[in-house]
Amino acid sequence: MKSTWVKAVTVSTLCAPLAVLASGTDCDYQRDWISSACERVMRVAHEGTWDLYVTGYGWHIDGFDNRSELNPWSYGGGAGKHWTDANGNEDILFAFAFSDSHHNVQPIGGYARQWYTKPVLGGLQAGGGFFVGVTARSDIAHYLPLPLALPIGSVRFQRASAMATFIPRIPGLNDGDVAFFWGRYEF
Repeated sequence: MKSTWVKAVTVSTLCAPLAVLASGTDCDYQRDWISSACERVMRVAHEGTWDLYVTGYGWHIDGFDNRSELNPWSYGGGAGKHWTDANGNEDILFAFAFSDSHHNVQPIGGYARQWYTKPVLGGLQAGGGFFVGVTARSDIAHYLPLPLALPIGSVRFQRASAMATFIPRIPGLNDGDVAFFWGRYEF
């Protein structure tokens, strides 16, 4: 029963932002930075273009005593939306799930901001930024939702991107550093 309750709370926590976005809530807050963040998220939700995500690889860099036993193939996928500003930079909302290091399902969702270089060679661009969101893992508090704030980088050619993040070792939480890679296609 406890496991079912924790999974229900996790799914609810990951889906709650979608319900708020669908409700058309105003972004009228007492603090300007909260209103600005809300407006960015609402703009992506209502005016953004759909994306498809395919996950693929988790490189366990160091600190893992059992590295050979860990799953590097993080197969999975999901969907999201992005909105591109006048300078070619993006606000992104995303949600996907993949097979984690122990072959268990790991959901993740959130907001990302990326700044891009000018296109070269017919549309090739490098991007960098951050994402904030929520994830949950079976081996960390049995799928209790965990907040995240991580850097992201990408290489984009026209509508296809190879994206990555670096997950640092946090003593008591994970054993080592991980580089995680996924792909995105913009519709």
